[in-house]
Amino acid sequence: MLLQRLQRRLAIRVIRGYRTTSAEAACVVSGSIPWELLAEARASMYQRRIALRQQGITPTPSAVKAERHQSRQLAIEKWKGRLANPRAGHRAVGAIQPILEDWLDRRHGRLTFRLVQVLTGYGCFGEYLHEKARREPTTECHYCDADRDTAQHTLEVCPAWAGQRRVLVDKIGIDLFLPVVVKAMTGNREMWRIMVSFCEVVISQKEAAEREREDDPSSAPVRRRRRGARRRAFARFP
Repeated sequence: MLLQRLQRRLAIRVIRGYRTTSAEAACVVSGSIPWELLAEARASMYQRRIALRQQGITPTPSAVKAERHQSRQLAIEKWKGRLANPRAGHRAVGAIQPILEDWLDRRHGRLTFRLVQVLTGYGCFGEYLHEKARREPTTECHYCDADRDTAQHTLEVCPAWAGQRRVLVDKIGIDLFLPVVVKAMTGNREMWRIMVSFCEVVISQKEAAEREREDDPSSAPVRRRRRGARRRAFARFP
């Protein structure tokens, strides 16, 4: 548990996520294989190497490299099986788990504060602000008549962002279910750029509107302004 807590804290910093982000979501988004699985794999590799040396066999550098790769793949397979039934972070985990190997091995794609909000569902959304952050009196969307303003609602449905969404639809297709989007952006650098652009434009506008509601003296008391140092700090990053 101690290892998991430490890794969760580090992974949240890596992805620039909210402190409430679960260990499963933070690790899978950051691509951080659970340390205990890596430790198990490395321990098995060490024991095999000791056994070979006792037989007078010295592994070649290429054999050692291949064994390290195999050890990592074994850890990933165990992790993927564990992620099939996550305890939390279902949105991000459900989208990334089917293509976990591709997500880990991709050569492109930087994570931004606002992209991570859409991937995890933890951010400037009525559902999160009401149920987790306790900063909204309801889960309603401020831009349409939807009862629940979620990350998926923002990405796929809300008419307020139809213009920004058009580029996504043109490139990815009409199906903006998160696993579909994640698969597309993982396999294509341009798709990733388009998704990041959408998140930056839309979420920044939602954040600005949220700050206005915080400053409005007629707003519900639950919307009182808080420091939000973490959000302001990460908002500086592109």
